[in-house]
Amino acid sequence: MLAASPAYAAERDGDAEAEILEQITLTQVSGLDFGTIIPSSTPGRINVRRNNDTCRARGGVTLVGTDCQRGEFLITGPSRQRVRITLASAPITLTQQSGSATMVMDRVRINGGRNKRLNAAGQRTFYVSGRLQVGANQDPGIYDGTFNVTVDYR
Repeated sequence: MLAASPAYAAERDGDAEAEILEQITLTQVSGLDFGTIIPSSTPGRINVRRNNDTCRARGGVTLVGTDCQRGEFLITGPSRQRVRITLASAPITLTQQSGSATMVMDRVRINGGRNKRLNAAGQRTFYVSGRLQVGANQDPGIYDGTFNVTVDYR
């Protein structure tokens, strides 16, 4: 008959760990503004540059005044944290406030890459630009729309 050998058991406690990160905050400092536009019988477009506040009119549109500007956002969170910015995909529709006319923003971009690092104070500013298509004889009025910006830990 075979003899059974005694069981040699071992026991040890396991470790468990979790880290709770500070919440990231995203604040819109200023909105993307395509400015004051005079349309014509020819369609055109307004480009707001992402690396500076340069605005350019192309085709049958004219910019008036200096209110055209890129949008500015501020991220706050843990010092030196890496984050990833995601923008809504174009097209984005702008609708006339007192009517039903529309225009389309067919390009939306941020300055630099979408991966950013917060500074030692836990902050980072980035800018949003776009391109607005203005129709021939576009109806007068104020147009507005929204686009989504998301910042996640990376």
